[in-house]
Amino acid sequence: MHRWDPLTDRQVLLLRRIQEGDDLSGPDGAGQRSSARSLQNRGLVDVSRRDGAWRAAVTEIGSYYLEHGHHPEHPDHQPVAESGAATPTPAQTPAPPSPAARRLPAGEDRPRQLIKRLQDEGGTITIDEPDDDTRAHYRRLIDAAKRHKLVPEGFHLLHAGRDHGDLVIRLSDDSAPDDTDWNRVRLTSRRVKTDPAVLLAALEKDPTSLDVTAASVPRAIDLIRLLAEEARRRGHRLGVNTRTVHPKVYLKIDQVQRSVTIHEEYDDIPHVPTEKERREARRSRWVSIPATDRVASGRLRLEIARGVWADHKKGQLESRISKILREVEANVAEDREQQLAAQRAHEEYLAAVERRKEEERREWEAALAEARPKATEAVRRRTFRGIYDAWVASTEIRAFADALEQAASQDTDQARADNRARWLAWARAVADELDPTALAGVDFESEPSPDDLRLYLGDWSPHEPRKEYRYDKDNDRLADLRQQSTSWHPGLRGRPAWWRMR
Repeated sequence: MHRWDPLTDRQVLLLRRIQEGDDLSGPDGAGQRSSARSLQNRGLVDVSRRDGAWRAAVTEIGSYYLEHGHHPEHPDHQPVAESGAATPTPAQTPAPPSPAARRLPAGEDRPRQLIKRLQDEGGTITIDEPDDDTRAHYRRLIDAAKRHKLVPEGFHLLHAGRDHGDLVIRLSDDSAPDDTDWNRVRLTSRRVKTDPAVLLAALEKDPTSLDVTAASVPRAIDLIRLLAEEARRRGHRLGVNTRTVHPKVYLKIDQVQRSVTIHEEYDDIPHVPTEKERREARRSRWVSIPATDRVASGRLRLEIARGVWADHKKGQLESRISKILREVEANVAEDREQQLAAQRAHEEYLAAVERRKEEERREWEAALAEARPKATEAVRRRTFRGIYDAWVASTEIRAFADALEQAASQDTDQARADNRARWLAWARAVADELDPTALAGVDFESEPSPDDLRLYLGDWSPHEPRKEYRYDKDNDRLADLRQQSTSWHPGLRGRPAWWRMR
């Protein structure tokens, strides 16, 4: 296929539709986007997908085609001088540049525009079955982009289909490489063929994937040929995967791929028992003779994804190819709308989840802000309580030791006096250890522990915005901590220490 090949009537209508302002961004244009890509490869249309939105616009070459009825590069319409060399005359309109040169400005801007197109279209562009000139042109652009260091930092260029098949170019993000997906694209570009001649030759060589009898194989292959011609006329493609065990046919509409299978239907006819079957039935009661036989009917059934069409009395499949493809296009558009609706519903669900999380976080932060001062005060009370009780204990031990020493001052038994002195020394050492008068070593701004916060957080976790499930032992531990934090106050001075009352 050459860039200057005449357009089909359907392609001309699509080109005129785009010129009149339809950018194919709506649901009714989804089935025409693959055709728009084919027009883009000829330089007739510019296509972009900025922010996920599809846009199509006619180029100057496309306007030229609609005005003159032929591509400006068509050899039959080039002005030729008597010597045979092409020479423009003042009265002639100069032909616009080639599609490759028209799509990309001269010099370094060509690869720069390729990078911009990749960024606008989500990082990947596909050129369907380009001719050798177009394929070589894109290879030069890729090489120039690399040599002139136009690839954004953190990305690199990949391409598949260097010599045949679809040409796929990808701007790969080094921070999130998807080698599995790229290997799939690379292998698919090698093993998938959309040339009708290659498609039919592959099926003629191995018709195993056609679920028909040998007598119906020629008709099934002819049906595939008609389907491929109509698909190409409507801007779609029928392809075959030649690297599988048996060639498998598929239909590609825009970027959607649907498997294509053909089956032969069977009829059930009354079974006529043979003499051998009768003898075996007479000899053994376990032998049963089938009531019917399945016989190939010659009727074909075409299945494309969830659509099924079959021969019937009013006509065969061959007479309904256009209608079948229209129904497939409608199914694809419906599937796309369902996918978009499902995606929107999923995004709304994620947004709702995020809102709930944010609301929970705000509630948790408010509860934490309210609980922290209370927990800090409880820690201070518990700390001061321990210090105070230790001071009371050390004071009482020293008073007790002084009383013992005074009472024993008249004791003349040296052995008892020595024993008593050892006890008194030990008691005063214990009192010194308990004496907490040096409060400088106790931090007044002590951070409350998670359990201190739990006393005032209800069911909230002190670590993150979620509700906690607590076992009985956890509740017992918190109850004990609460009792310590609330059963004492400075007014208890002079009363027995709390540990004496337990």
